[in-house]
Amino acid sequence: MLDFNHNPQIFPDAFAAIPVPDVLVPQVEYRAYWDNQTVEVRLQATYDTQLDWRKYKLGWELNKASGEEGIGVLKGNAAIATVGVARIPMPRVQTAQLIPLTLRVIDIAGDAFAQRSDNLLVLPSRAAQARFDGEVAVMTTGGSEAVVVGQLNYSVVEALSPKTQVVVTDAPDIEMLNWVQDGGKMLFVNEDNHPVFWQYEHRDTSEGNWITSTSWLRPEVYPSLKIDNPLNLPLQRVMPQGNIVGLPQKDPSVQRDFLAGRISGWVQRPSIHTVQFAYGSGTVIMTTYALLESLYFGGPDPVGVIMLNDLIDYLVSDVCKPVLRVKV
Repeated sequence: MLDFNHNPQIFPDAFAAIPVPDVLVPQVEYRAYWDNQTVEVRLQATYDTQLDWRKYKLGWELNKASGEEGIGVLKGNAAIATVGVARIPMPRVQTAQLIPLTLRVIDIAGDAFAQRSDNLLVLPSRAAQARFDGEVAVMTTGGSEAVVVGQLNYSVVEALSPKTQVVVTDAPDIEMLNWVQDGGKMLFVNEDNHPVFWQYEHRDTSEGNWITSTSWLRPEVYPSLKIDNPLNLPLQRVMPQGNIVGLPQKDPSVQRDFLAGRISGWVQRPSIHTVQFAYGSGTVIMTTYALLESLYFGGPDPVGVIMLNDLIDYLVSDVCKPVLRVKV
C-alpha cells in the first residue's frame, strides 16, 4: 500500500497488532481555503472507550497561531460521535501557500497524547476576482453559472454579442462553434459526455488502483495555484471524472498543447484532462476538470475559481498558441 506520495505505507494486517481500544479521529472536510475563511476541524471518537475524554483537549497550530479546545462527553448509541470542534481562521497570504495544520490531543499534564498534520492550500482571497476585463459569454445547459461567474467580477452576458471576447460553455452549439471558427476564444468545460471535438470517457476500474495514479498540471498555465506535481488533496473538489480520448498523444509536435492529465494505474496509461487547440481562426481550451460544478460547493471552491481565472487569462494571452488543430 502506498501513500499519496507513492511511499510505502503500513500494511493492513499490521493494524491488528496495534491494541488501541480508543479511536480519536480529527476530520478536516476540505484542503483548500481562501485566506479570509475558517477551517472547521471535527474530532470524532468511538463509543467503546476506556478513557475519560473530558481530561483531554484538542490543540491546534497553523502558521504562527495556535489554540486549544475542550473535548466533550460521548452521548447516544451511535458507533462514533463528534466530541470536539475547532474553528481555525486562515492566515493572510499574498500568494498560494501550502501550510501545515497540526492537531494534537493533549492530556491533563499538557503533553501530546496523539498528533497528526495536514497540509492546507491557502489562497489569497483577492485572487477570486477576475483580472480579465473583456466581455465573457457564459452559455451553459444549467444557465445559473452566469450569475456566479459574474460575482467574480467578470463582465458577463448570456448570449454572444459583438463585444464578446470569450465564451465559457459546457455544451457548444453551432452558433458558438461558428463564432470560434471566425476567430473567437472558447473555454469548453466538458463535465459530461458532449463529444463535440473528442470523446469524453468516464474513469473506471480498468485504469487500475487510483492510489497508483498521478495527476499533473502545467504550472505555467496555472500561475496562481503555485502547486507542485503530482497533484494532491487540495484539488479534491475539482478533479475530473472523465478523460479526453482520441488525442494524438504520441505526436511530440502537439504535446505542449496538453495542459493537464494523469498517468493512470500500474500500466502507466496516460490520460488527458485539458487540451488547447485551434479551430478555424479561433482557439479552444477543453477541460474535464469540474470547474463549473465547483462553483456550487456551499460557496465557490477556491481552487476551482483560481483555475477558471487562470485558464481565461491564459486563453486570451499571446502565450496560448496551439499547434494542434481541429478541422472545421
